[in-house]
Amino acid sequence: MKTHYSEADLLETYYLEPGASMPVMMHLADCTDCGARYERLDRKLREAAACNTHEPQESFFARQRASIVHRVSAGSRWTPIARTTGIAAAAALAFFLGGAAVFKSLDSAPAPQAVAVQHPVAAVEERTAASDAWQSEELQDFHGVVDWETWQ
Repeated sequence: MKTHYSEADLLETYYLEPGASMPVMMHLADCTDCGARYERLDRKLREAAACNTHEPQESFFARQRASIVHRVSAGSRWTPIARTTGIAAAAALAFFLGGAAVFKSLDSAPAPQAVAVQHPVAAVEERTAASDAWQSEELQDFHGVVDWETWQ
């Protein structure tokens, strides 16, 4: 037999059938500590059961809804300082995003290559040396595909 019962044991006894809880009830009759704890538990459970929970009136929800709508609409007004701050923040964000996009495009662009510049007189002499335009170096790769002589 236990020397004292825990609150869980007493709670179980409270909800058991009277015949099934007889050993615990006999102990409660003899032990003043356990009997006092059982009485406190009984009092707590009866007060909780007697708690009056009433349904709110219909007007309660209407007042709550009106109060919430009023607060939301009052909070949506922008002051001139807040509006200016928002516009400045948006402009700064656009500036930094645009700068990042330009930086990324410059970073991925190929480096400029050096171009050889020919003297104009030498270019004219070179063009006159190549008498047939169909035999130029640019068209050498296409001679197997197209018969250039038939196009004249």
